[in-house]
Amino acid sequence: MKRFSLRYTLLTYRLDQLWLSAGFWALFVIISFFRSGPDDVLDMARAYLGTVVPLVGGILAAYAVLDDPALELRFATPTRAERLLLERLGLIFIVQMVCAITFQGVALALGADFALLGNWADVQLAWLVPTLSLLGLGCAASLLGAQAVTGVFTAGLVWLIELLAKGWLAHNAGKYVLVFMAALMPEHPALLANRICLLILSTGLLIAAWALLGRQERYI
Repeated sequence: MKRFSLRYTLLTYRLDQLWLSAGFWALFVIISFFRSGPDDVLDMARAYLGTVVPLVGGILAAYAVLDDPALELRFATPTRAERLLLERLGLIFIVQMVCAITFQGVALALGADFALLGNWADVQLAWLVPTLSLLGLGCAASLLGAQAVTGVFTAGLVWLIELLAKGWLAHNAGKYVLVFMAALMPEHPALLANRICLLILSTGLLIAAWALLGRQERYI
């Protein structure tokens, strides 16, 4: 039997989801041009990389599997669950990565200095770790609820609560799961522990998504 492949994923990828990422990228670039002071551009970059990129990734991940119009047919093929997740979530991650890296280029061209966030690797971790966290959360929640909107609601609610309560979370046990810490609080003493915890949680959520996807009858 002919297996589904990355080519199928690319052909069936909804362009309106791509426009969501591109739209936020363009919005923050435009704002950065109007507020072109180095400190203002850095603030825009920290907000975009640390909060917007992860949120968009979480929203898109919620639709990654269940929004496939040929989902029942795909389940009828010998495609493994981990391959399906890798294709769908991998493509979303690549789109977010391109947005994050190109925005850094724009910010640097406008004079932003990322030294506040640390070295080059620290800057990448500032968006990568929270993006993986909300990516896993959005996908796992959508599969648990058997509908994409559940994943969108869960990822969006966690994002909003943590954004509004970031100060309180940073000084309590919530500091270990605060997805915005690297971008908004780069000098926090618990940053390393925060990254480790978020990576562990991301791995657990992706494993949960893989296990849930094995129960295909729930999604047909």
